[in-house]
Amino acid sequence: KRSSSPRNQGSHLYPIEDVKQIIVDLGMHPCGRADIVPAEKSSHALRLAGVYRGGHDVLVRARLAADQGVTMNISVRSKDVTVSEVILSAVG
Repeated sequence: KRSSSPRNQGSHLYPIEDVKQIIVDLGMHPCGRADIVPAEKSSHALRLAGVYRGGHDVLVRARLAADQGVTMNISVRSKDVTVSEVILSAVG
């Protein structure tokens, strides 16, 4: 299956202070200064970019929000929907 912008989404629990670990786990690079979370923030937008096996470009947007726990809502984009699904399954 191929699409111009396949997107998969899901929610998973992640401590907000583990943003750097999310980056390491996915093996991607933060866009801009997205790897820095100000201490006073209860939410954060993490944007990552990388290249998956076979040269597939991948973009990830993860929204983290702290309430009674921390929830991560993640969107993965790639030209190949299978790549998006594999990256999403890596966190869930």
